[in-house]
Amino acid sequence: MKELFSTIEKILPELCKEWNEKKLPQFESLVEKNFKEYFAGKKTQEKTKMVAPILDVIFARLVNSVLPDFKVDEGVGRDYNYKGTPLESKITFCTGNTWTGNGFFKTPIYILLRFNISDDGLLTSMFACVVDLSVCKSAWTIPEESKDKKRTHNFSGLALLAEDLPNINQIIGTFKPNKKFLRPKLVEL
Repeated sequence: MKELFSTIEKILPELCKEWNEKKLPQFESLVEKNFKEYFAGKKTQEKTKMVAPILDVIFARLVNSVLPDFKVDEGVGRDYNYKGTPLESKITFCTGNTWTGNGFFKTPIYILLRFNISDDGLLTSMFACVVDLSVCKSAWTIPEESKDKKRTHNFSGLALLAEDLPNINQIIGTFKPNKKFLRPKLVEL
């Protein structure tokens, strides 16, 4: 896995550059508005829903160009496969300390990416880590149910516990430990 970690460290700045210089202008052409106008009044999660899948494609291509054994393998509970190990990826632009999932069981090994994105759509800072939740106390929240036992949403959240820091592979950026949770500290581009 060390080769994967070093590859992520190498390609993440390339991913940001490709988005900022190539894909952002293409995105704006597609939606026929500049990024700021298109997302005016919308929440961060709306940006994540639109942009994260594009970043995911770039990420997979760049990692695979260095590590041919890294494959897109979208199936139940996984996004990638690296040398027989299933991996799930989560990308967020949220400024807090959580990642969002869909509430369904996944492989326990996660590639967690976080970016700051400007109002103009430029990626300005980045963070990456890999965590195996099977060796951590951190866990995804269970999607909430209403009083009539119907789901109000299918989203769950993951905030990493400070006590799990020794089990997290920090790749780009670091964590600032608080009493209970870890807060990602991103690296400026």
